[in-house]
Amino acid sequence: MKFFAQNLQRALEHRDLTPEDLAVYVGIDVTDIRKALTGEKCLLPSEHLRVSKALRIGLMRLFAENGCAHVPFECKLLVLDIDGVMTDGGMIVNSDGTEAKKFNTKDGMAIKNAIKLGVEVGFISSGKNIDLIQYRADMLGVKHVYVGSSEKLDVLTEWCKNLNIPLSEVAYIGDDLNDLLVLQSVGLSACPADAVPAVRDVCSQILTRKGGEGCVRELVELMGYMIME
Repeated sequence: MKFFAQNLQRALEHRDLTPEDLAVYVGIDVTDIRKALTGEKCLLPSEHLRVSKALRIGLMRLFAENGCAHVPFECKLLVLDIDGVMTDGGMIVNSDGTEAKKFNTKDGMAIKNAIKLGVEVGFISSGKNIDLIQYRADMLGVKHVYVGSSEKLDVLTEWCKNLNIPLSEVAYIGDDLNDLLVLQSVGLSACPADAVPAVRDVCSQILTRKGGEGCVRELVELMGYMIME
């Protein structure tokens, strides 16, 4: 329970919430919340689940060592690779030659929340299916999209110039070798849990979730850009 108490305290501090605020959100007596924060009391399993949902933090993270450690980074531009980050890297090819991809709705929610809080978001892909990626971007309100063979760092540098945002205020999630230059140039470099070793070696934040399984959501939560309803 030690880790739960520590993680709960960090989560409340990061969201500028008091035990009283949380008690109202989850419908638990504030005295029980305070005792949980000091380790004097163990909440019921159903109460743990309510806390997890209210704070939008995975239940496992609430019980993990440093599970709610905050990434101290003020993100002005969040840029995402597509294959292996927004998807699991797989590809579905239909009999007519068209391509389909599976995206994670939790990542989509995180992107929408980040945009609501003033973060610019962009997609950079070395793939070829621009219509599919543009469709997903339009669904989420992502304004900056590049699909093609140009060097990713060149694309990002041009975006930063147009937006007047330094690379030091950019967060990027990539998973493969063609992401290395960008990852080594931005302020916050992150990768999914299943990124290739060379990428993992240079990233400041190795996420616990794999590509297509909510890794974008994880980073957005760590940076504090999820809105609590």
